[in-house]
Amino acid sequence: MNGIKSVVMAENRKAKMVILRDEKKRPADILKNYLKKITGAEFSICTVKSITPAIILKTQDHGIDGFSYYIENENIVIEAKTEETMVFAVYDFLERIIGCRYYTPDCEKIPFDANLKVCFEDYSYTPPLQFREILYYDYKEPEFCEKHKMSSPEYKKEVWGFFCHSFKDLCPADIYYEKHPEYFSFRNGERVREDGQLCLSNPEVLNVVVENLKKEIKKKPKALYWSVSQNDNNVYCQCEACKAQDEIDESPMGSVLNFVNQVAEHFPDKIISTLAYWYTRKVPKITRPRENVHILLCNIEANRGAPIEIDERSKESKQELLAWKEICKNVFLWDYCIQFRNLVSPFPNLEVLAPNIRFFVENNVTSLFSQCNREIGGEFYELRGYLLAKLMWNPQLEYEDILDDFLTGYYHQAAPYIKTYIETIHRENTEKRLNIFGGPEDGRNSYLSAENYKKYEQLFEQALEAVKEDEDAAYRVYTARLPLLYAGIVLKYGTKQEQTERIGAFIDQARRIGLEKVEEWKITTDKFIADSIAALHRM
Repeated sequence: MNGIKSVVMAENRKAKMVILRDEKKRPADILKNYLKKITGAEFSICTVKSITPAIILKTQDHGIDGFSYYIENENIVIEAKTEETMVFAVYDFLERIIGCRYYTPDCEKIPFDANLKVCFEDYSYTPPLQFREILYYDYKEPEFCEKHKMSSPEYKKEVWGFFCHSFKDLCPADIYYEKHPEYFSFRNGERVREDGQLCLSNPEVLNVVVENLKKEIKKKPKALYWSVSQNDNNVYCQCEACKAQDEIDESPMGSVLNFVNQVAEHFPDKIISTLAYWYTRKVPKITRPRENVHILLCNIEANRGAPIEIDERSKESKQELLAWKEICKNVFLWDYCIQFRNLVSPFPNLEVLAPNIRFFVENNVTSLFSQCNREIGGEFYELRGYLLAKLMWNPQLEYEDILDDFLTGYYHQAAPYIKTYIETIHRENTEKRLNIFGGPEDGRNSYLSAENYKKYEQLFEQALEAVKEDEDAAYRVYTARLPLLYAGIVLKYGTKQEQTERIGAFIDQARRIGLEKVEEWKITTDKFIADSIAALHRM
């Protein structure tokens, strides 16, 4: 089964093979539909096992999300264990061997060859990351997730009960605080209701959480992962008992992990997940997670402008991962590729994605969630999502190869100018500092200086000129330019006339793509536009 082999799949728009399937109907249908687009031929699907030549979809375990495909005699054999993994294998075969690309839900590259002959070596792959999720709007679409072999929203709903910040669900203040304020955080001499965490040393709290979790599991018995984790604030309990446990463990994670371990004892057939986030990131000195306790580490404080492994500013985040690695076999990492307060602003972090993901995988990270922009749009959201998907699947891929492939396929003749812009803005971030709560002002003296800004404008003018006869590519370039327009408006660069034109161009493209927010939760596009026009009138 070694060496390059070849087989003819179609001749003169006629299929030379049939598709043989077992119980897995959906992957066979996907393969049939794409082969029709690629060759113009109708490929038959059947379950008879003795037909040759054929594309045989065969059940075989290759590990979590793993698969294999190879040529044997005159047949192409595609092996995977589950239907979902077989779907992954089919999309991968179409991509790696035939040349399909899935850039966005609305933009694919499907080569046409009426005389399709494929040549390849045996291929087998099992990804190092068992769970891979990208929080971008496009990746809410299950089919697009499958094309990139991401963990789909349906899969997450199936295997996860609560995902995070679940104290509020397992012991809600609205139900328990009035009669039992002692269930909640003790701070500054009183029990806190609003934004309070739980008093984790109180045995009654343990009983309440366990009983409520049992009720939730009955509603969703097939879910394997259940989060028992802190709410999204740092108002943790400082009563004498909780404080004593935290002092023993030299970390507020001490009281949390002790509590979570006790909950996990009641559910030996489930994985109880808890956050190492904000005040609980530091590994406890004594307490260790039970076998069925799952740590979800959030590296929210890391700098995003340089690789975490070598960046002194991310030293703390690096050490936290290395410390959790020592006491936890499987770390779930919550990574961030977003500027929460300026969702549309330039954010030159593309070059750090590959080294960061490789570093994570090398240090026991087996699941990765990348928090990006859950709203429509965002700076290079199509490209950044594509890069993340490719690297999560195979961290050994080269950034440059993925970048070139995407730019050429998506921006067509504008690709060289877009690439020069990307290279320049990364290079001009001389301090290599990026804050996920930052914005254009952070780059005023470096990558978004007035001088650099003019260079970027010229590059986008050249890009738009290159695709002036290509309506689809022009639309994509206008979208890629939105963050630059946004930064220019915020930084108030140029004359009043230049700002007027910039705001007008921003409004036009923002409306076309359906951009709704420029800051998570708060500032709508309409408000940003209204404020920008008001500022313009004051110039």
